[in-house]
This record gives sequence, structure tokens and C-alpha cells, in this order.
Amino acid sequence: MLNMWRISWRNITQNKKRFFISLLGIILGIAFVTSMLIADKTTNDVFDYYEEMYVANADYWVQSDEHTYSEDVVSSVLTSPIVTETLFALDKQAFFELEGDQSLNQRSVRITGVNDQSSSLLKLPVIEGSLDNEGLVIPKAVANLLNKNVGDTIRFTDLGEAKVSAIVEYTQLLASPSNWERAESTSFRIMAPLELLQEWTGMEDKLSYVRFQTTEEGEKLFQSLQEEFRNSNVYVQPVVADDRQSNDIGGLYTFFYLIAGLSMFISGFIVFNMIYTSVMERKKEFAIMKSFGYLQSSVSRLILIEVLLLGLIGTAVGVPMGIWLGDMFMQTLLSVFEFDMVYTLNWKIPALIAVVVGILFPVVSSLFPIYNAGKTSVLLTLKMANQTQSSRSLYIVRAVLGVGLLAFVFINHPISYLAILVSIILLFPLLLLGVSRIFKPILKLIFGYSGSLATQTLTKQLNRNANTAAILAVGIAVILLLSAVIESAPEGYENEIRNTYGGDLRVSSEAPWSNQDIEKLLSYDAVVNVDPLTEATPITWVTTDGEKRQFSIFAVDEEGPTLFESSNKDNLYYELAKEPSVILGERAFDEWGGNIGENIYINTPSGKQQLEVLDVVKTSNYSGYVAFMDENHLNNKFGWANHFDILLTLNDGYTGEQLRNELWLDFGTHLSKVETVEDEIKSTTSALTGMNELILIMLVLIIGLASIGTANTLLMNTLERTTEIGTMRALGFTKQQVKMMIIGEGLLIGLSGVIGGIISGVVLLYTTSQSELLGGFISFQLPLGNIILALIAGVSLSLLASWISSTTASKINIISSLKEG
Repeated sequence: MLNMWRISWRNITQNKKRFFISLLGIILGIAFVTSMLIADKTTNDVFDYYEEMYVANADYWVQSDEHTYSEDVVSSVLTSPIVTETLFALDKQAFFELEGDQSLNQRSVRITGVNDQSSSLLKLPVIEGSLDNEGLVIPKAVANLLNKNVGDTIRFTDLGEAKVSAIVEYTQLLASPSNWERAESTSFRIMAPLELLQEWTGMEDKLSYVRFQTTEEGEKLFQSLQEEFRNSNVYVQPVVADDRQSNDIGGLYTFFYLIAGLSMFISGFIVFNMIYTSVMERKKEFAIMKSFGYLQSSVSRLILIEVLLLGLIGTAVGVPMGIWLGDMFMQTLLSVFEFDMVYTLNWKIPALIAVVVGILFPVVSSLFPIYNAGKTSVLLTLKMANQTQSSRSLYIVRAVLGVGLLAFVFINHPISYLAILVSIILLFPLLLLGVSRIFKPILKLIFGYSGSLATQTLTKQLNRNANTAAILAVGIAVILLLSAVIESAPEGYENEIRNTYGGDLRVSSEAPWSNQDIEKLLSYDAVVNVDPLTEATPITWVTTDGEKRQFSIFAVDEEGPTLFESSNKDNLYYELAKEPSVILGERAFDEWGGNIGENIYINTPSGKQQLEVLDVVKTSNYSGYVAFMDENHLNNKFGWANHFDILLTLNDGYTGEQLRNELWLDFGTHLSKVETVEDEIKSTTSALTGMNELILIMLVLIIGLASIGTANTLLMNTLERTTEIGTMRALGFTKQQVKMMIIGEGLLIGLSGVIGGIISGVVLLYTTSQSELLGGFISFQLPLGNIILALIAGVSLSLLASWISSTTASKINIISSLKEG
């Protein structure tokens, strides 16, 4: 007896074209899954890497709500035996002295002076030069934009000049814009020796913060320093790796897994279709095998081995391809972000997971055909024909169930999305029949009688053809929903930002704003209102799981600027004023993990406190990773007394751009940042604009994968109709007419899939726009560009798929096909 593996191999390769097309579907599915898993892990590693780089080996740091303090204040830190290493730092805003016509805002640079550039409490990945504590350390973006190399000199207006001693990769500490346009709203950042910066600025003995590392007894020192610094202008905080205020990438991971799930769904259907059809074709073969003594388990094992062979080959080819795709995807993804980030591809564990998935998912997709093969009845199969027509009652039940599930459009629950997709699949036979009738005259005009015949032959395997088109529709619908969300999200973000930004400009200073400064700002013709903004930052707190996190806390007042949105805003102001408590932005609330009314533990400048969480609100500030507190309680009980930010509201006809240079000229000695509401909108939505390009790529790839399923279905239809096609050829049909008939069938399947996908996408988008969670943020607007792309790609790739299958039909030998019949 031949080895079962060899028998299975001969069975699956008996029809080489069907084998190749099915294998291609598996390979691409596994490749997409691998690339998305790699993108997930690598993206997570990238942001973890930069978080850890920012924290380095520091455990705690001492800061001030007056920007700077004397070195004498931290003498207890320097003399403590618990402290193993310290880093002194001073931040000062300055201006590059350049020969170009750049504005003051574009030339602004924050210089961080440190006493030891090579300290373990800093992590500066050097590209060129050395950290010698004698010259400037600049990031690669600054070096490229200013055209500076190691040894070149950089001059600063009214300060001095220094040589570049090192060029480093991107770090959060020295994050800088890479072009002059971005420099209009974001300052450059570089590093200098502390003594040199203190000498330039005349701020000897002044520090902005001190980082220090401790032994295991550091917690005791932290508590004693909290007591020591209570009611002073300095405070101590743990150094926490938490960049959620600047990076809102949670949606990326959903995107990765959604694309991976779609790929598996489509590839699984291709495998199921092939194996199920193969089992149906070989019913007599299985019956004869069982009549010779084969057990049910033996027949099922034979099919299982066939599926395993497909999975093993697909995995062996798909995983390496997925690693390459993952690398390409990461390059495209990171180019969306404003900074030049580096990454190391994390492919080992994702590849291992992909190998397991690649072997298991074809088996899972084929469980029903495998079981069905083993259950083949010897007598019934030998008596009955191979194929049976689906009953009319089945289509009626399918249609009624599909219409019933469509009612979920009006139900506000996440399960509605799944119900809508299932209903579309169930209703697809009706859609396919409808499309066939509508396009029958057009096909007849283009393909002649072959086109008319294609609309008739399509119904012979209506379920299979409808399911194939439905899979294409599901892929298109989901991608169109994503693209619609990404296209409409900027408008939603813009509305949210304008409603909660608090003004037209936010002006930040290195020193607290004085009354004289406010009077001068009010004297501007463009300014109608000036609101001091108090932001306590960075403040550490603890989640319900005991994890340390870090965010900002804003002071709010009923008479002050609007920084959040809530249906009971007036009552929240009243409750906040009664006693020290906080309200949290949505992301902060989710990360905290508690419930409204419970206490959150916060390390305030006045020591560790328990504050009741009154509510969760919507805000654009730091993408919702923020807290709000009554201004009086923040100043007194919390321990934060000063404000470094001012919100300006402008008169009609004036813009923030017109005011930038005037602000820098009048307040340049202590100004650190001028940001307009337009800057914030552009910064928030720029990544979404880049993501739309990725969506377009994914749309074409998903349609391509689904078109492989179309080619596979048409090929199986053709092989099952060998006798029929042979008869048609004997009656006078030419090879060209047969090819046109198959191409017409494929075109109808593709059109049905695209039309169904667009309709499904519109229904899903409507459901999303009406949901309580996203309603008002996501508007009901169609992504016309992506719809046109889906239509072109869907029809084109379906035509290509049907052409591949039509070549097989045109090669059918008339005599041999009639003999087999």
C-alpha cells in the first residue's frame, strides 16, 4: 500500500492550477498575518525603547513649579548614601543665529545643559562624535537641517557659540522637527554642558531638575523628600516610563489585528472551498475505499494530511514573505510620524506564532469537509449522482435570516457590526441574482451570447459563487469603514480640539506669568481675552493594578477657559470646588481601571494623596490622557502654585500666525513655545492623513487576496462542468466563446462583491456615525476616492482571476470530455 502522505500529495496536485491558486491564497494569508504580528510587536518595541531611553536608569527626580531652583535645595539628595548617581540639568530657550530668512519661531531652540553627557541616567545613541562634556550634542534631524557635522560651530543669538561634539539618533529628550515648516510650531532641542549654559545665561547655581538613582531603600528617601519639600517650590516624583500623553497609538494595534483577521478569514474560505469541493468530487472514491475496508478515520485522515501539506507549504513560503512585508510595512508606518525613529524588526516570536497559525488555520477551516469525507455513505453515494441542487427553501431561510439580522443597524452595540456582516453574507445569493439580471444586457452587448449564457450558468453553483463574492464584499466593507473613519476623524478631532483647547493660542513660558505680562498681552489689538492656564506636570499616579503612570493635571474654573466637554459640566465645576477631587479624560480613565466615585492615588507636590474621581470627560488635551482639578484646590491642597501657560482668545479677523513674531520679540527672554489651535489640529491629524495611504494599500491587497478566491471558485466550477463545456464545444461553441463565458461569470462575481462591499461599508459607516460612542465624532461621509479604487481594483482583479480560469476551460478536449461524461 502506498504511503498516505504520498497519496495525499498526488491528490492535491492532481489539478496543478487549482493547487497553485489555493496555495497562493494560503501563502498570502499567512504572509499578511505574519506582517501584522511583526508590525504589532515592533511598533510596541519602538515606543517602549524610546520610553526606556527617556527614563534611562533614573529612579526619581526633583523639579520645581518655578522652572528653576538653587543647587542648595537638593543638598540632602547629594549627601544621601542611598543615592548612587545624580544628573543635574538646566533648560533654557534660545535662538539659532542663522543666515536664512527663518522667523524667530522657526529658530527657537531649547538647550538642555547637563553636567555629564555620558551619564547612565541619560541614553543618547551616538551616530557620530563622542559625549565629551565639552561641546553640543544635536539630534540627526538638526544636523541635517542646519547642515552641521561634528566639529562645526553653532551660534546662538545673544548667548555665544559652541562646537558640535556628537550627533545622536532620535530621542524624546532631543526630539526636533525635521523641516522648517514643522519648526514653525515646534522648537528644536539640543544638549550642552551645564557649566557652559549657566555661564551663557548668567544662571550660575540654577537647575531645572535633578535626576538621581537610588539603592533598594529609595522609597524611604522619596517619602522623606516629599516631607522635606512640602510647602516649597520644589517637589520630588518617581521617574516613570509613560509617553501616552504624546503617543496615542492604541488604534494601531486594532488595525493590525483587524487586517490579520480579515486575511485569515479570506484564506480560510479559500481552503474550505477547495477541500469541500474536492470531497464532493471524490464521494464515489471514498465510498469505494470504504467498501474495500477503509475506516471512517482513515478517509478523514487522508483529507487531513492533504490539508496539512497545504498548510506546511503555505507556511514555509508565507512566513518569510511576511517578514519581508512586515519590514516594508514598518518603514511606511514610521514615516507617518513626525520624527525619524529607528527600529529593530521583532520577527522571531511573531514568525513562530505565524507558523502555528499557518498550520492550524487550514485544518480548522476544513474540519467540516474532513468530517464529511469520513461520513461518506457507501450505498447512497454509489446510487446517487455526485452533485445536488440546493433547495429553494434553503434560500428562503437564508434570506429571512439575513433580513432579520439587518435590524441590528438600529441597535447601538458592538455586536451589531458582526450581525450586519453576517446578514450581508446570507443575503448575497439574492444580490448576485439581482446583479446578474441588471448587467445581463451589458454583458450580452460586450460578450455576445457568451455574456448572456454567463448569467445563466452562474446560478448552477449559486451558493458557492455567492459566498465567494460575499468574502470579497466583507473585505471591502471593513477596509472602507476604516478609510471612512480615518477620513472623517480629522473633522471630528478638529471640532473636539476647538471646543476644548480653551482659546486661539497657547503661549508657554519658562517663568511664571506676571500681572504686567498679562496687561501687556491685553494691550495687543488682536487679543480679546487672556486666561492663565495652570498645568501641574509631570505628576505620577497609580493604576488600580499598582502600575505607576504619569500625566498632567489642569486647573479648571467655571469662569475660566473650556478644557473639557461633559453633559453635566456645571455640576462638575460645583463638585470639584467642594473638596479636592479630580475628573479624568477618557484615556486616563481607561488606563486607571477604576470606577467613578473611587479614589485615585496621586503623588502631588504636597505628598501622596487619595483623590475621588468624580467623572470621566471628553477632552482633546493630550488626547484625553489628563486630569482636571479645581483651581483653588490645585493651588492650595495639591501644592501647585504657578502657571507657565497663557491662553489667548483673538478678535475676529486675526490669526495666531500674525501674532507669533510679536510674542517672541516682546517675551523672548522667557518664552518657550507659541502654539496655535491650528498647530494642534495639524499635529493631531497629520498621522491620520498618512494612515490613509496604508489603508489604500491594504484595500488593494485584501481585494487581491479575495480575487484569488474568485479564481479558485471559477476554476472549480469549470472542472465540474467539463462534460457540459465539451458538449457546448461539440455543438459549435468556439474556444473564445467559452473563455468569454467564464470571464463574464468572474466579472459578475467581482461586481457583486464590490457592490455588496460598498453597500455593506455604507451600512457599517451609518451604524458607526449613529453610535453613542462615536456619534458626533465620526460623520456619515463616503470615502469616494477609496470607493472608486475598490471598484477599479475589484473589477480588474476579478477579470484577471476569471481569465486565469478561462484558459483552463478553453483547453478542454471535446472527445475526452464527452467520453468522461
